Amino acid sequence: MVNDNKFPLTDLRVCGLFSSYVNHDRIALAVSGGRDSMALMYLVYRWKAHLALNIEIEVITVNHNLRKAAEDECRFVQKIAKDYGFRHKVLTWEHEYIETSIQEKARNARYQLMLDYAREENIDTILTAHTSDDNIETFIMRLAKGSGLDGLKSINEIRHADGIQIERPLLSLSRSLTTEILRSTGNEWVDDPTNEDERFERVKIRNNISSLSSFNISSGNLTKTIQRLTRAHESISFFTNLVSQELVELSELGHADVNFDKLRNYPKEIILRVLAKALTDINGGTVSLSSLEAVFTELIKTERCKTLNGCQIIPQKNKYVIVRENRGISPAEIKINERISWDGRFDVHLKSCDKTNIVIDQIGNADDLRTMIDGTSFQSMPKYVLRTLPGGFIKDKLVLLPNTHNIYNSGYLDVKFRISDEKKFS
Repeated sequence: MVNDNKFPLTDLRVCGLFSSYVNHDRIALAVSGGRDSMALMYLVYRWKAHLALNIEIEVITVNHNLRKAAEDECRFVQKIAKDYGFRHKVLTWEHEYIETSIQEKARNARYQLMLDYAREENIDTILTAHTSDDNIETFIMRLAKGSGLDGLKSINEIRHADGIQIERPLLSLSRSLTTEILRSTGNEWVDDPTNEDERFERVKIRNNISSLSSFNISSGNLTKTIQRLTRAHESISFFTNLVSQELVELSELGHADVNFDKLRNYPKEIILRVLAKALTDINGGTVSLSSLEAVFTELIKTERCKTLNGCQIIPQKNKYVIVRENRGISPAEIKINERISWDGRFDVHLKSCDKTNIVIDQIGNADDLRTMIDGTSFQSMPKYVLRTLPGGFIKDKLVLLPNTHNIYNSGYLDVKFRISDEKKFS
């Protein structure tokens, strides 16, 4: 790595950006062709060459099929990646005409395509090129929406998604610095014209953020605020996990018992976070802070069952029971010896069965449920627990209970509850 007067980073700083990846065998880079992602690709190339690392770098470019120039931009990235000795893969988003929420839908599709590809290729780490400018823009967008601490801490340095880590090693760098990196090394980039379209909220904020200086609000101080909010979030999340471990009992049957008699003595922020964590443990997803605040107020006032995040919160003596709501659950076909994820909550394995046309659905849909569970461990269970458990059906008839041998069909349905990887609160 040559250190010259023009290049704005020292060797030590560059190596520090990627030090946690030294022992990786493969890393994927998300590169669109824009200045930040092209700077990321160059920095990884410079780091890898400096340390003579034997790491395979896979560059991923997503063609969103939204602009005619997209194919040329993919080829541009491909050429530079090849020059660096990196592999390159173009992933294409196939879709109908999109009228609304274009950026949000494109972002969701982009990440899903990259995650699917990473899983297929056994790549466990994807690096993206988010900078401190992206973090500040996200902070202001979320501030405008009245977000809580989880939203205001803005972009996570590391996000876990289905066993794959999405990491942002350039969050400490500004966009002006990534521009300087490229210019000082003679590297080019592509400017996406949509980045100047003020119909998009992020663009409007980006183009007007300099006006904050008239209020003595600087990018540097905003970055400090975000860092301090992140520290506060880490502390409160740590405490929330301790309280949850003590007061929330997760059942292998897919419900949670929250000891509210003790939880009520904690600050309201901790109460809300413990409930949010239990809700996402049961059904994944993201719990809206505004919705949870409103539901909690109603729970205290009425002591009646409420629904949130696809779950029911059922007040009982000294506790809340959180169970999956019996709506929005889709049946799924399963073959003998096949393993499937059902409703995002249970890992289901049809170990054996004399029949082949088995469909997994919630056993609460069975007309003869009481007859089927007679004499089993399910007989004494509350209906709200039973109704959203997975069972094996032939047409509309329940023939297999979970983890119970069926002597008539010589069948066994192995079922395990999976705790959600995504525990979000916004």
